[in-house]
Amino acid sequence: MNQSTRHFGATAVLSLGAFVFGLAISGGAQSTPGTRGLQASRTVNERILEQELQNIPSAAKAESNLRHLTSEPHMAGTEADHRVAEWLRDQYQSYGFDAQIVTYNAWLPLPREVKLELTAPERKTLASPEQPVEEDPDSYNAKVAPGFNTYSPSGDVTAPIVYANYGMPDDYRELETQGISVEGKIVIARYGQGFRGIKAKVAEEHKAAGLIIYSDPQDDGYTIGDTFPRGPWRPMSGIQRGSILYTQIYPGDPLTPGVQTPSGQKHVAPDAASTLAHIPTMPINAKDAEVILSSLGGKHVPRGWQGALPFTYHVGPGDARVHMKIAMDYQPRPIYDVIAKLSGTNDNEWVILGNHHDAWVYGAADPGSGTASMLEAARSLGELVRSGWKPRRSILMCEWDAEEPGLIGSTLWVEENRAELQAKAVAYINTDVGVTGPNFSAAATPSLKSFIRDVTREVEDPSTKHSVYDSWRGHLVRSGEDVGSSRHNWKTEGAGEAPLGALGAGSDFSPFFDYAGIPSVDIGFGGDYGVYHSLYDDFYWMKHFGDPTFGYHAALARILGTIALRLDEADILPFDYSTYATEISRMESDLLSRASSQAGEAAALKPVAEASTEFAAAASRATAALRDLGSITVAPASVRELNHALVSVEQGFLAESGLAGRPWFKHTVYAPGSYAGYAAELMPGVNESLDRKDPATLRIEADSLSAALERAANRLDTVTRLAREAAASSPSSGH
Repeated sequence: MNQSTRHFGATAVLSLGAFVFGLAISGGAQSTPGTRGLQASRTVNERILEQELQNIPSAAKAESNLRHLTSEPHMAGTEADHRVAEWLRDQYQSYGFDAQIVTYNAWLPLPREVKLELTAPERKTLASPEQPVEEDPDSYNAKVAPGFNTYSPSGDVTAPIVYANYGMPDDYRELETQGISVEGKIVIARYGQGFRGIKAKVAEEHKAAGLIIYSDPQDDGYTIGDTFPRGPWRPMSGIQRGSILYTQIYPGDPLTPGVQTPSGQKHVAPDAASTLAHIPTMPINAKDAEVILSSLGGKHVPRGWQGALPFTYHVGPGDARVHMKIAMDYQPRPIYDVIAKLSGTNDNEWVILGNHHDAWVYGAADPGSGTASMLEAARSLGELVRSGWKPRRSILMCEWDAEEPGLIGSTLWVEENRAELQAKAVAYINTDVGVTGPNFSAAATPSLKSFIRDVTREVEDPSTKHSVYDSWRGHLVRSGEDVGSSRHNWKTEGAGEAPLGALGAGSDFSPFFDYAGIPSVDIGFGGDYGVYHSLYDDFYWMKHFGDPTFGYHAALARILGTIALRLDEADILPFDYSTYATEISRMESDLLSRASSQAGEAAALKPVAEASTEFAAAASRATAALRDLGSITVAPASVRELNHALVSVEQGFLAESGLAGRPWFKHTVYAPGSYAGYAAELMPGVNESLDRKDPATLRIEADSLSAALERAANRLDTVTRLAREAAASSPSSGH
């Protein structure tokens, strides 16, 4: 098929007869699945193009990609990481993309020494390394760094030790009710229930002298299933590395928060950076945790604190004391983003896909599986170009560096290019831990949830041979999840629909969504995955447990490629703000219910209620205006203006001053919780003010939120005006 049958020229007049709009009825009641935002007369050609694309991704090529990506450990700040970036640049160039490496300097630590020992009631050397396994040659690599937490300060501490369960705020409150203080003591807490950086911050706030985080077999080990190398779960020697940067305050380089300046310019001294921890923190495996926890005296742990190690847990300290020594080498280190562009006819609109390429060790699942799939999606798009297709919009494929230390590569790039992104970016599609099993899941801005469901209806699940959507929904039904009223979404999904989560944090969509207001999505296939951030997240694990045939890598490539095609080819971009309005209304209702229990606070939320109603009305008007375009013709200039207005609605939710106490986070409707880390807090400024029982901040945040809702409503009214003007000026409108 030649270019002319696939692509409207810049001067063409668009006939929008039988057009399926992204703002058509919430849930797509009037749309043919998969054609959202596309002119009906172009649907057949679009489906042919999509089928061509879906025939290209190869499981064998994805496997080859992953084998290369996992050929050596490649932590951010190392030369091996640079080699991966260079290889990725060359791959994208071979597919026909204009690919470049963008280099930044970031304040990054690498470990010099990590030491831990039990000193009482007996002396035992700990901080044991992960054990190699005979079946997996990669597990013997001497270049693997010891388990450590990035952004721990150096420290040398000997102190009594107290067990604090998951180390979250409620756990410390429980210790306080038992009369146990952690001040001056070392805390041991297990992974789970929250971001490790929250654990470090809460321990610091309670004046602990240090923090040890371990992986309890109850959470990702032998109590769930067979452990590596017999199964996918964490063995007793497995260590979960990870950053403790306080990304809930701001992600990115800790010395350049939110600064849009030339690369590498420093603005904050290390001792003044609010995202750096001040107590030494280190991860250990379950074998070492068993030695420490079995030595603790004190009270029997509260109900729910007992893990799976074979003895009764106590809170301590008793006679138990530990010595921990951490020596970190902090330096400005180069990091390497790979930015690859497939230029479209209209380079003023960008469809952006991304993942990171740095890994704690080999990173087969995190992040290699997503990158292996992205490469296949890019190769497929390149093949279409070679066969005569020309993108309407530019498609960017981005491979970020230093995500693991704290979303650094993506954040620096977004901060530096924020104005251009807000003018040009149509959407940002993220994948990270792309494949660990067969179960699709996604999180998205509400305006793109129906669009993602549409795409997954068109891609085949390699195991069930049904659509990915049907397998996704079927898995949730079989697992007992309440489809259509998901716990992830405040019961906002349409009846019977597979639920998409809310965007929180923990991956590279955060700077796009939380800081720049770019509509964003995060997708992947999940499964039994117990080797997160460990030595054992390697090619052997993926080949034997995660995706042995690499069929789901190819399926993810098809989904990513189809998303890119549909956003590229859409006449009117497929945003559904009726769904957004429904979700906002339910959030606002929940807020009022919460505030009613706090005397006098409901009045502070009256502007939020009014603005929520205004936004819902504006979404309804925009829906009707777009639908009323009917069978008329619209000039491309009007369509471009209309699309820009549709994209800009998300930016209307931004408050330039940001949230109270963390101004980098500018989205007033979604942000990671201050004491949750990864999980999203909805209407965060207001909800967290209610949590703190802080009426003064509540009023400020309520005013900020209501102003943001009003801005977004005004932008929807611009959509309505532009649609009506297009209808009135069209020669076929009958006016």
